[in-house]
Amino acid sequence: MSETKRVDPTVAGLLLIGFITLVIGIVGIQIFNGDDHTVMFGAVAYFLMPLALVMLVFAYMAGKCGNAFATALFAFIAVAFFGTAYLAGLAADGTLLFYIVGFFFIVFAIIAALIGAPKLLVILLIFVALVYVFFGLYYGATEAPYAGAIGLFGILSFIIATYMAIALSTEKLPVV
Repeated sequence: MSETKRVDPTVAGLLLIGFITLVIGIVGIQIFNGDDHTVMFGAVAYFLMPLALVMLVFAYMAGKCGNAFATALFAFIAVAFFGTAYLAGLAADGTLLFYIVGFFFIVFAIIAALIGAPKLLVILLIFVALVYVFFGLYYGATEAPYAGAIGLFGILSFIIATYMAIALSTEKLPVV
């Protein structure tokens, strides 16, 4: 009888997180620079729905591999993606929900630190939480400095997520 090996979706999930945080970071930079960001933000909102479904598949795959933390995190990210696409249409009315999503990313960062996950993952989760918090501040006040923070933490999240994905897939770089 042959034994099949399950594919761990962690690398793909990190790349997806890197992709979406890069795009959100670019949107934040566009807002900060005073450029018209509505077209790109609308595209992000449309992308988030199918990407949320992909994240749900990654959550299922992580569960099949026995990775409970990745299962919970990817399922939460799917909910966050759905919520972000929904919140994009609410503007200032949805600021509290942005804060709630940011809070839960902090909770996942604390759990990651407690279970001994790589420090880069903890930092990544904190940065993504800050993206959501600054989105809430931006929509509540519509001020450009908050958009600059969205851009900064979005780009930093992209760099960390992409580095971690490359490090995990090649096994030649340290994941600290």
